[in-house]
Amino acid sequence: MMQEQQLQQAFEQIIGLPLTRTTRTELIEYFHFGNAHYTTPQGLVLDVGAFTLAVNCPWQLQQPGGETIEHKEVFMRKREAGLPTPGWNWKIPGDNLRDQRLKEFIHQHGELLVKSVESTGNYGLILHIGQQIQLIITPDTAKTTEEFWQLFSNTAENFRIGAGPAGVV
Repeated sequence: MMQEQQLQQAFEQIIGLPLTRTTRTELIEYFHFGNAHYTTPQGLVLDVGAFTLAVNCPWQLQQPGGETIEHKEVFMRKREAGLPTPGWNWKIPGDNLRDQRLKEFIHQHGELLVKSVESTGNYGLILHIGQQIQLIITPDTAKTTEEFWQLFSNTAENFRIGAGPAGVV
């Protein structure tokens, strides 16, 4: 029960914030909520979310019409006119179907406010976003990974919560 409360309190931080963009590093998908700017030591200003949910386990984004974007689409080529690009590499940002579909999804939907968050078994989560959209995170507890997911703030130094095989961290 304690962990349930801990998760609920943590995710209250993103209720009412919009899903503004997604980014990816190999298999880890980053869902950015709200807006914040971060200046790198080199002086580069990056547009990041006020909060970021990093997901390193199976997830899917269910849309009202039954259309779904899934984490496994990272291994599929993006749709492109003409002949496929030679030397395709799923690791290159924007080069796979998942990146392409998420970018189109964010672009088409405008305000995607987080309405509520519920936790499911095995540290799973369902984020209810906008009009009947659900981001469903379903950790595969058989896989050995440090963390299934992590929510952190890009503006507050000490806000971070995650879940992995060892529980809530």
